[in-house]
Amino acid sequence: MANRCCFSGHSKIYNNNLIDTIKLQAELLIANGITEFWVSNYGDFDKLSAIAIKQLKNIYPYVKLLLVIPYVTKEIDLFKNEYYKTYDEILIAEIPYNTPYKCKIIKSNQFMVDNCDFMICYIKNHFGGAYQTYNYALKHHKIIKNLYKKDEWFFNHSSFSINLQIHIRHGIFP
Repeated sequence: MANRCCFSGHSKIYNNNLIDTIKLQAELLIANGITEFWVSNYGDFDKLSAIAIKQLKNIYPYVKLLLVIPYVTKEIDLFKNEYYKTYDEILIAEIPYNTPYKCKIIKSNQFMVDNCDFMICYIKNHFGGAYQTYNYALKHHKIIKNLYKKDEWFFNHSSFSINLQIHIRHGIFP
């Protein structure tokens, strides 16, 4: 198990109360040994997720928050020190060099999914990049919590810890 969770969600979210919900779900994963959280930098859900994990780092200082990007932007290059106030690391996704520019974000999201066992997401719409990432995670047998569907932890493989199975079976994961 990679001990990692990634985030994926729509770029526009009209629910700022999600920070507490993200923190709750992340804290449950931390209790089960997840120590790294990977997030991109392309919208509201990404920002809310980063804020939530940053707040949890005050309680769990060993937890790492990584910003995963497809390439270095001018903004990140110019304000790198500011980014490191929020993120422990900035990770450039390993994607094929010849990937068309318009596809690099999709490939970066797939890189996150490929390197994490869990995904916390907010998928309401059945279109867009977040929805594509969600479907990619489903096809690759990741354990997924969609915060839009409050009662759903979705998993379809057996490579997760017995402890997590017991917690899910007994309703500890809301």
